[in-house]
This record gives sequence, structure tokens and C-alpha cells, in this order.
Amino acid sequence: MISVTSFGKLDSPLRDRYLQRLKKLIPFEWREIPVKQMPSERPPRLLAEEEKFLKGHKDFYLLDVLGKDLDSEGFRKFCFSASNRHLVIGPAVGFHKDFFERAAGRIKLSSLTLTHELAQVMLAESIYRSVCLEKNHPFAK
Repeated sequence: MISVTSFGKLDSPLRDRYLQRLKKLIPFEWREIPVKQMPSERPPRLLAEEEKFLKGHKDFYLLDVLGKDLDSEGFRKFCFSASNRHLVIGPAVGFHKDFFERAAGRIKLSSLTLTHELAQVMLAESIYRSVCLEKNHPFAK
């Protein structure tokens, strides 16, 4: 199963279109964790929502500009080389250092700084493309 957790609530019809397609093809979950009070800068302590997440999750991968750079085929291999993959999109203020220490690894979507909406759309499309490659679906060709 591929699952994604994103910190922050977002209304993105384009992302949601990919999520609907994905759910028809594979076991898939996209979970949003609303952040009640988003600070303007990364605080030294964990946000309450981050602390709760870390208590209940392990074996997850962060989406991070310093992560491993994968092409579409490499991302497909990453997604399907284990029975479960959990990707995490951090809050707007970035990940707390505890996430980097606990994560199984990091994946890079782009060297560019992206808005949360664009990053989520790109991730949803990349996962969909990976599934299509894996299933030899014509979308990926």
C-alpha cells in the first residue's frame, strides 16, 4: 500500500482527480493533518500535530529538497520495492529535526521550492505515473 500524509489542509481539485484515479488502481491512502496554529517560522519544538504523528508512525519517507533525486522509473521502483510505502509532506514551516532523525529516508520532488499545492499535485501525479508504469497502463507512455 502506498500512503501519503500531508501536514496542512488543502483544497486541490487537480490533486484530488489523481487521488480518485489512484484509488481505483491500488490500495492507496492520502491523509491530511490540519495544523491548528501554523507559526510563521519553524519553532524549536514539535508542533502538537507533529508530535502526535511521530508517536504513531515509523518507516516513513520525507519529501525534502535534499532527498534522493529519482526519475520516473526510479520512483516507480521505490514505490513498488516494498509492500508499504509511506511518504510525508511537512508543514509550511518545514520539518522539525526529529523527523529527519526518525525517517527511513528522503525523496526529492524537485530542486525548486514549491508551494504545498504544487508539491501535492506533483506527488499525486508521480505516484499515478508510477502505478501506470507498474501496470503497463497507457497513461505513462
